[in-house]
Amino acid sequence: MNEPATTPRTASDREAPDVVAPLLSAAVFGYYGFLSGITSDITNDAGEVVPLWVGSLWILRLCTLAFIGCAVVGFLKLRQAGLIFGIAGMFAALGLFVVLAWSQLDTEYDFACHPLILLVFGCWNAYVSFIAIRANLR
Repeated sequence: MNEPATTPRTASDREAPDVVAPLLSAAVFGYYGFLSGITSDITNDAGEVVPLWVGSLWILRLCTLAFIGCAVVGFLKLRQAGLIFGIAGMFAALGLFVVLAWSQLDTEYDFACHPLILLVFGCWNAYVSFIAIRANLR
């Protein structure tokens, strides 16, 4: 019997990724950047602004906005959504590593969570983002 030949799928035929991962990332970063009382306090007991706390708060907030943007791109079913999510995740990982290093170098103040947690979250974000970028560049 004659059957039509199947054509291999190309990168342009890929479907846009689901939006669960960007929304989950936005929820986690958003909770700690906007809703948690742990990171929303940027002054010490004397009323002085602590640069480490301000920096970490805004890194979390910017990552939240980036992941919300990724979710919007995913909802629009654009093929580049996975790549954009991967790039945003790499920036989030970089931000977590910056907070980790800053927290270790600051002798007077600490970030709200243990450095090992920052390291694990940073490595996880970097790993998942690398996989997403690599999958979308093939």
